[in-house]
Order: sequence, then C-alpha cells, then structure tokens
Amino acid sequence: MSRRLHAIILHGVFILSGISALIYQLVWQRALLTIYGSNVESVAMVVAAFLAGLGIGSIAGGWISKSTRAPLVLLFGLAELGVGAYGLISLKLFDAVGALTSVQSHGLTTGALVFLLVFLPTLLMGATLPLLVAHQVRDTAHVGHSVSRLYFVNTLGAALGAFIAAHWLLGSFGMSGTVHVAASLNAAAALIVLLMLRKPPAESAAPAAAPAANAPCAIPFRTALLWSAISGFLALSWEIIWSRVFNFASASRAPVFGYLLGSYLLGLAIGSLLSPRLLTQPGDLRAKLARWVQISSVAGFFVALLTASAASILAWELGYIFVIAAGALIGLTFPLLCHAAIPPGRDTGSQLSRLYLANIIGSGAGSLLTGFLFMEWLSLHALSLFLLGVSLLWMRSISPARPSRHFNFTMAIIVAAMLSTNSFDSLYEHLQYKHDYKPGMRFANVIESRHGVITVDTSNAVYGNGAYDGMIGTKLEPKSWLVRPYFLSAVRDRIENVLVIGVASGSWTQILVNHPQVKHVTAIELSHGYLDLIRERPEVASLLTNPKLELVIDDGRRWLRQHPDARFDAIVMNTTHHWREFASALLSREFLTEVKEHLTPDGIAYWNCTESPRAARTGMEVFPHTLMVMNHCLASNAPLEPNRERWQKVLADYHIDGQPVIAPDQIEGVLDFLKGETLPVPGNMSHWCRRPAMQSAWGDAKIITDDNLGHEYP
Repeated sequence: MSRRLHAIILHGVFILSGISALIYQLVWQRALLTIYGSNVESVAMVVAAFLAGLGIGSIAGGWISKSTRAPLVLLFGLAELGVGAYGLISLKLFDAVGALTSVQSHGLTTGALVFLLVFLPTLLMGATLPLLVAHQVRDTAHVGHSVSRLYFVNTLGAALGAFIAAHWLLGSFGMSGTVHVAASLNAAAALIVLLMLRKPPAESAAPAAAPAANAPCAIPFRTALLWSAISGFLALSWEIIWSRVFNFASASRAPVFGYLLGSYLLGLAIGSLLSPRLLTQPGDLRAKLARWVQISSVAGFFVALLTASAASILAWELGYIFVIAAGALIGLTFPLLCHAAIPPGRDTGSQLSRLYLANIIGSGAGSLLTGFLFMEWLSLHALSLFLLGVSLLWMRSISPARPSRHFNFTMAIIVAAMLSTNSFDSLYEHLQYKHDYKPGMRFANVIESRHGVITVDTSNAVYGNGAYDGMIGTKLEPKSWLVRPYFLSAVRDRIENVLVIGVASGSWTQILVNHPQVKHVTAIELSHGYLDLIRERPEVASLLTNPKLELVIDDGRRWLRQHPDARFDAIVMNTTHHWREFASALLSREFLTEVKEHLTPDGIAYWNCTESPRAARTGMEVFPHTLMVMNHCLASNAPLEPNRERWQKVLADYHIDGQPVIAPDQIEGVLDFLKGETLPVPGNMSHWCRRPAMQSAWGDAKIITDDNLGHEYP
C-alpha cells in the first residue's frame, strides 16, 4: 500500500474514532447524571472524570510510543476495539453500579465512582492521539503538520459525532441504540486498521530524514506545559460561558448543547487544519502564537454579545457561526505550541502526551473553577472580562518583545470591553424576548449562579434558563390555574406529609405548606438562586421561615434514591415543559416507579405533563388509578374520586400569612371546576377527566423512559 493511501485510510479511521468518542461522551454524561444527579456538582465531577481518564491515557500512549518497535497503528486498532467492547456493556454497568452505590454516594465518593466507571474507555481514547502522532512523525518528520492533521480529523469526527447524536441518534434510537452505533464505529475502525494497515506503507522502508533531534525549540518545554494548561483552561471556560448563553436562548432545549459542542469542535478542527499555513510563513513562532492568542481571546469575548444581537434581529442560532469562528482561532494554538516546543524524534509521542495532559489539566480546572466556583460569584459579564484579562496576560508572557505594540492592542481591547457594558446589561433580555425585544426593556429580577439564570419579568412571571417557570402568587380565584395545587383536597381527606420536587418561585410550596391538614413538607430544589428570589417576594417570603418546611438543595431523583424508606401522602412536581433538557428524568417510567415506591398506600403523585400525551400515558403505565387535572396527571395506587363537600370545607379553612386564600363568595365558583369533566386539550386546559377518557385519548402514545429520553431529542 502506498504511503499516501495508508495516510488517507488512517485519517479516515481517526475520524470514526472521533465520532464515536463524542457520542459516548454525550450518552455517558447523561446516563451518569441520571444516576448521580443533574446538579452542578455532579456535572463537574463527570466532566473532570472524563478529562482525567483522557489525560492518563495520553501519558500511557506517549510512553508506549517511545518504543521504536511498538506497532503503533495496530495498538490504536486494539484500543478502538476495547472502547467499543466497553461501550456495549456500559449502560447496563452504569445502572448496576448506580443501583448499588447511589444511596451511599456523596461528594468525593461520587466523583471516585464516576471516574472508575469511565476510566478504562477514556484511558484508551486518550492514548490514541500520541500513538498516531508518533507514527506520523516517524513518516513525515514534521511535528506541527502531523499534530495539526491528526488533531483536525479527530476533532472533525468529534464535531460530527456531537451533531449526529443530538440531531438524529438520541431521538431515533435512544441511549442504548446510540451506544450500539458508537460501538459499531469502533469495531469498523478497528477492523480497517487490523485488516488493511497491519503492514507499514511501501515507501516507509527508508523514512524521510528528520531534522536534528537536538535542534533548538522556540519555546522551552516546561514553559509550553504551562501555556498548554492555560490554553485548556481558557478553551473550556469560554465553552462554559457559551453553553449558558445558548442554553438560555433556547429555553434549555437538550439538543442545543450537542449543537454548540459540535460547532465549537468544528471550529477547533478548522483552526488545526489552518495552523500548518502559519508554520510555513516567515516570522517568529512566539510572535505568531501571541498574535493568535490576542485575536482568539477577543473572539471568545464577543460571542455572547453577537449571539444576543442576532437573537433580537434575525435568529439566535446564528450564534453557532460565531462559535465556529472563535473555535477556529482557539484551535490554532495547540498545534503551534506543539511545533514550537517538540522536536521530531523518538520522544515526540511522549512529549506530545505531556502537552496534551497539561491541556487536559487546564480544561479540568476550567470545568471545576469556572463552572463550579466563578459562575457562582461572578456575572457573565464579569467572568468574560476575567477570561479576557487572563488571555491578555498570557499574550504578554508569550512575546514580551515590542511592548508598545502589545500595549496599544491591549488598550484597544480594554476600551472595547468597557464599551460593551451596556450590551451585557441587556444580554438576557435580548436572548429571552428575541424579536419582541424593545430598547429599554428590563427584567424586574436577574439572578445568576452556577445553577443557571433566573429572570422575573414585570408581570411576576418567573423564567428559569429562559423557560417559563410559573407566576409568583398564591391567591385562588375561579378559573385560575392555581386550582391545581388546591385540588389535592378534592381527592384526599388526609394529607399530612408532602414532598415537593422543584420549588421554583415558591408559590406551590407556599400553598402546600399552609394546607390546613399538612404537618410537614420536604421541598427539593436544585438551584439555590430561587431561594434568593423567594426572600425578595412578600407573597412567598414567609415560606422560608415556616416551621413545617424542610428545604433541601439537591437533585430530586438522587434524593429519593438516598432516602428509600421515606413515605409521603403526596409527591408534587410542577415541572415545566416536557421538551426541556432533563425533563424526561422526572417524567420517565423509571422515575415514576421510584415515586410510586415512596407513597403511602393511598398516597398521590401529581406532576405536570405540560400537554404531553406521552407523559400522561406513562403515568397510566405506572399507576392503576389516574385523573387529568388541567395539564397535571394525578395518580395513586388507591381509587381517586373528587368530593365537592370535602374540598369546600378545606378551602374555607385555608389561610396563608393569616389571610384566606379565597373570598368566601368565590368558593362556589372554584367548586364549579368539578362540573367541567371533559378531556383537557391544548388551548382549553380548564377541565379535568377520569382515566377512561385519558385511556381513550392517549392510550396508544409511546411511554417515556430513561432510555428514549421522551421529548428531549425530537
């Protein structure tokens, strides 16, 4: 086989490797969060565990590549085979380990378990780049070109994997089917390598003469390690900022993260492809590196602002183009750094693996520090300025020559950043209102934390990460949507112990904790930012000091697993929008079965289907008795039958903060809701119905499971 054909096949195989790797990342991350919780701490641990495995694998691959006798290409094929074999059993293994450990796992224990679960496959994934780079350098004797080409094809594959998984695979095949597709790609890559590339290319019997291994490098290797870590930190930190912007603009749609990640990786791939052209141009490598660090930092800073402007003028999806452009500029850095610090020779793969490890360590620091710490204390604007400042300081350390030129450029960037303050002040208004945005529009409240962004408009409507999360208020009136939390008394004469999953504005929890019969309410909320909102609102502020309330900041699903003996008379989940990211985690058959096991014999489960027939059908699959109350499914192991007299008595005794929840002359109007027994339909939800009507309308709908992810991926 000719050297050219050998290289083409090898690059094609590395694309397949990149596709499967990103598919695994998206699926495994989701599977692990389902087991260990979808709060920020768990997300940070999962990302850190992935990066740690990749880094250790990189070192292992670099160590192996030092051997001149090692069959590097064949070892790559075996690594792909190992990843695919693990992929086939991964989800079942995750479930088994999660069932055994999630009750006892906390903090570092969770991190250790996640690391162990992904260690082997990520170790093998991380080893592939140094193995193939060492192989290519043996053949081409050019580090920069070898790194840029392989990094390009692998990152291009990763981008394709992110797009394919988010747009097609997860929605069509679910998580298990998607993993099988990824394993098939691994098997194909391994077979191609083992069958077609066992022998070296024909012309490689006399390899090209390499430059002297002791030729001086433009950057000392230890310095390059530090800079590689800084590069990884900035790259991951910008990705976190952009993730927040796109998540908010899309109202937390699940595929958006895959599209964003794919766009970013596509940009990195393009940058890696373009980097050899910079290497052939005359000039000092340090100066080139400094220049592109300058430009990429400015591009990263303005992605959020440009996306917000596009949202109100054309479409926020144009932001993907800005991400690709910024990613391309950021993607120039690593190949340039490798070429400036690594001489060709037998240690090329080993030194590359150390630079790659430093980059991964920096990326891990970006995930933990930026995503977990900085996002808690800094606004998006302040964090963007901080990252811009780090970039400028790094730029000055790369090329201290020509200080006046760097000073002028730095000052220009600082002035531009200062002028952007007004744009950042209305950033979230642009992203949420989009074409309806008018100059001067402002939210009544904006609360930013590591858990996301909470906004409140002037009508007291609350939005979590751009999606409607309810109104602030507890006053009951005829034909009001608030009839739903008050309806529990119509079907049960004893409700003493209640679990609320999702506090949000606090309105429903305030209603339930003040129920005349309720003695204790346990409320689980993922984002503590809502507590800050509740403290500021007189309608619900007393909730936080009510002695009947036990408030827990945690993932609701994880909390239930960690409290297997807890039993409740009612479990209430007024979650919003069945299509939002992680919505299926609270609508799936598996979760509703978990809820069912935490109910007393006649306890009731009550959750928002947000007009999804599949969500209602899933409830009928799990529970023998169901009602539909507006857009909420009410379910139990015991019969459910509304009682007008019981409901009237409870409403007459109902008070919040010493005030009746409804005027006496309006109670009859609320009770008339029981006359409207008919199937609720979109556009006219002010009705309720019994199970036969639900069965007739939605009995054929597909149920939601942890595997098929419900409506999250269309």
